Amino acid sequence: MGTASFLSYICAKLFFGRVVVKNQKLVPKSGPLIFVANHRNMILDPGMVRYSCGRTGYYLAKHTLFLNKIQSWIFRNAGAIPVYRKQDDPTLTSKNKDTFDSAYNIFEEGKCLILFPEGISLAGRALFKIKTGAARIALNAELKNNFSLNLKIIPIGINYSDPSRFKSDVYIKYGTPISINEYKERAVDDFTNSVDDITHLIEESLLDLTTNLSFIELEDVIGYLEVIYKNELFLENSLGKKKSYDDFSISKEIIDSVETFLKDNPGNKDRFVTLTTKYMRFLEKLKLDDRFIVSKGDGKPKILPEKPLKAIWFFLQFPIYLYGLVSNILAYKISAAEVYTKSIDEVEIGQYKFFIGGAIFFLFYSLQTFTLYYFTNSILITFIYFLLLIPTGNFALNYHNNFMSYLMQYRLFRIFSKRRDIITRLENKRREIIDFIEEAKKYNKDKNV
Repeated sequence: MGTASFLSYICAKLFFGRVVVKNQKLVPKSGPLIFVANHRNMILDPGMVRYSCGRTGYYLAKHTLFLNKIQSWIFRNAGAIPVYRKQDDPTLTSKNKDTFDSAYNIFEEGKCLILFPEGISLAGRALFKIKTGAARIALNAELKNNFSLNLKIIPIGINYSDPSRFKSDVYIKYGTPISINEYKERAVDDFTNSVDDITHLIEESLLDLTTNLSFIELEDVIGYLEVIYKNELFLENSLGKKKSYDDFSISKEIIDSVETFLKDNPGNKDRFVTLTTKYMRFLEKLKLDDRFIVSKGDGKPKILPEKPLKAIWFFLQFPIYLYGLVSNILAYKISAAEVYTKSIDEVEIGQYKFFIGGAIFFLFYSLQTFTLYYFTNSILITFIYFLLLIPTGNFALNYHNNFMSYLMQYRLFRIFSKRRDIITRLENKRREIIDFIEEAKKYNKDKNV
């Protein structure tokens, strides 16, 4: 396993909580490919493509990432090839000839190239205008080899529940391959239009594979809607375990339906924003979670211990939580301080957390392991301790989140006992929001019939 594959695997398994891959079977097992994906999380995006695609992939990265010798060594060993952008330094764009020659050699060897045709990485859920670079590289590579490569472009949608949050979810969906051989006749006589057609096809594919917001100013509000509606489906209608339902499809349906409805009915926009924002702010003020407002039929909130044995088991696990907390808390706090005390662009937070956090945790784990061996002089005890560091750290984090969830349940129970009218108001506001989403879904469905 090379450096790039190792880092991709660590990122997927340790940094993110859940990585769901769909339609990977569409990726050919052999032959040259260009993977084109949306770009919402800087360096972590090529890592997610490499982890999920099942092929060895190189990628283009802006040359400014190679100026530092150590950084340059890391990127080159991770399969990066420098590309010289006009906006970075217009005097260096002539060096791109070497970059493109490297790309053509990759295809001639039957390998893969990862490209992000938006040309920029931004954290917001919007697909920016697709540039023509991917199509040009693909067509020029085939023209150079008399269309003998059988090169294909594979579109990929990378969707994050929260790009910068530790243990968040990633949903990766592969699209239908675009065969460059289909443009063999046209490319020779009409290269420009062929490039435009391929670029348009890439854009349409990525729009279908990603969640995209036209109303950028409503991103937070629509994010609230997603949370509320998914809780409704998951808890009220019993969709089953989280891993068994299609989180991406639900998000896409909500976004597409609400945006279509608001575009055609702009008069409802202010009502929708006010209704959703007030509800979520009210929850924040009461320090409650929307999951606990979902009606259970009897009108009473759930409160521990709903199942006594489960509650007993939870308390019995407390020593494991303490062990994981003591072993990881210092590294966790220092990592968080290193990231959040710096002025970092939103799109870079995820990669900073991964690399800075990884380095700090590695340092602390090494020191702790060495210290234990120094005092015990036992390889077996030290080895077992080292193996338990990561799983007990993850356990401590999950235990803490569950504990905070139970505190919210208790808070809801107290409010319910003293001020039932507040809970009724919340339930009514929530019902209005669900009705709005259902109305938008029905409107979108009827429009597309």
